[in-house]
Amino acid sequence: MIASIVLSVVLVPVLLGAAAAWLLRRRDAWPGQVRGARASARRRELEAVALGLRAVAEGRAHSGRALPEVDAVIHSGQRLTLLLAGADAPAPAPWTADLSGKEWWVEPKELTGPGNGVAEVAHPYSLTVTLGRHRGDRVLVDLARLPGAIALTGEDNDVRCLAQALITELISGPVGLLATVVLVGSAATASITDGLGARSARLRTAATRDEALASQDSMAWESDRRSSAPQTVRQDSIALVTAKAHARRLFVVTAAQFRDDQWRDAALRDTDALLVLGYIVGADWNFQVNGDGSLDTGRLGLPVDTHAARLS
Repeated sequence: MIASIVLSVVLVPVLLGAAAAWLLRRRDAWPGQVRGARASARRRELEAVALGLRAVAEGRAHSGRALPEVDAVIHSGQRLTLLLAGADAPAPAPWTADLSGKEWWVEPKELTGPGNGVAEVAHPYSLTVTLGRHRGDRVLVDLARLPGAIALTGEDNDVRCLAQALITELISGPVGLLATVVLVGSAATASITDGLGARSARLRTAATRDEALASQDSMAWESDRRSSAPQTVRQDSIALVTAKAHARRLFVVTAAQFRDDQWRDAALRDTDALLVLGYIVGADWNFQVNGDGSLDTGRLGLPVDTHAARLS
C-alpha cells in the first residue's frame, strides 16, 4: 500500500511533465501549420480565379464575341462571381449569367485546366489583384480597368505594406502571369523591395519616367514553354500571340515623383495602370487605407473590411 502511494507520488509529476512538454511541442507546431494551411487555401482561391478568367477568354474566343468588362471578382469559397460593367449574356461555359446579365458565377470545382495538346488561353485580366476581404469574401479588382492615377493614401507604413501585398501577388500569383510591375525612382528603394514576399522576372525597376515607359512587357510565362513536337510548337505559337496581346504593366511611383516627373501627362497604354503611393491632388481613383484595417475604395464602391496586407 505504502509502495503504491510512493509510486503514484513519483509517477504523477513525471506524467504531468511529459504531458506539458507534449502540449508545448504541439503548440509550437500549430502556428506554422496554420500559416501553411492558410497560404495553401489562398493559393487555391487565386488559382480558381485564374482558371475562371481563362475560361472566359477561351469561351469568348471560340464564340467570336468580345470579352466582357469585369469591374470586380468575388471569391466566396463556394462560388466565384464576376461583376460586369454592363449586361453581357450569355456567359461562356462553365459560367452562368444571372437574370440581369451583369453577374456571372461558377463553382470553383467546375473549373479545369486545358487538356494535353491544347494551348492554354491567356486572359487579359492579369492586373486583377486582391484588395482584401469583405465579410470573408475575397475582393479583387482589375487595375487596368481604372484609367488614370490610383492614389493609395493613409499612414505611410500602412500604404507601404498594402502596396507590397499588391505587388507580391501580381508577380508571384497565378492570376498575374502576364503582368509586369515597374517600380520607378524612389518607389524602387529598399523600403519597398525588402518587404516583397517574392522575386520575379516580372518585377522591374526604372530610375526615370522615360525609362519606365520604355520597359517591355515580361514574357517569362511563355519562355518556359518549349517542345520539339510540331503540334505543341504550333499551339505554343498561338498562345504566345495571345499572351502578347494580353500583357499588362503596372507602374508604381511615389506621390512626390508623380508630381515632379509629371506622370499625369505620361503616355500610358490603355492596358497600363499607375499606382501612386501617397496623396495627390485630383487623383482619378483614391484608395484610403484605414487604421482599423479596412480599405475605402472611393468611387469604385467596393466594400473591403480587411485589406490585403492584413490578411493572415
